[in-house]
Amino acid sequence: MPGSGKSVVREVAEELGIPVLIMGDVIRDEVKRRGLKEEAKSYEFVMRDIRSKLGDQIVAKMIAKKLELIKTDIVFIDGVRSLEEVRYFKTIAKHVHILALLSPFQTRLRRLSSRNRSGDPKNEEELEERDRAELKLGLGDVIAKADYYFVNDDRPKDVFKEDVKKAIIGLVGVNQIG
Repeated sequence: MPGSGKSVVREVAEELGIPVLIMGDVIRDEVKRRGLKEEAKSYEFVMRDIRSKLGDQIVAKMIAKKLELIKTDIVFIDGVRSLEEVRYFKTIAKHVHILALLSPFQTRLRRLSSRNRSGDPKNEEELEERDRAELKLGLGDVIAKADYYFVNDDRPKDVFKEDVKKAIIGLVGVNQIG
């Protein structure tokens, strides 16, 4: 869910030398390409629009084009939103593991309202609206079918990062990284 700590997990993966592709970048790029205002409503509109016109797997297919340029066996993909996207990745990858991040609502709200990224919710109503939009796409189904769960509560960021690092190394193996 928004504000759960995907960027922290992404940071750890990158520190371990694992390439990361961000599905939200596809949407942000499309918002810019269309000349729309960079705000939550534009992102949600584009997210729904391209999926309704080009299919539920379109963002995954666009990310897959970037995957072709990466010459490693392990890649993190940040921001899968539906089981259709997961199904697509399973057709092109040998192994697909879903990592779900769980964070309390108020913790996520605090993080999002303090990071000042365009389109981020600034209050409870906006986050509830964003959560509903994400869940309508199927994010809840992805979370329910995750292979691994990380709870990212109010513990210090460095402690969470260390836990994530240990888990990633345990998942992919220290010899596979780099």
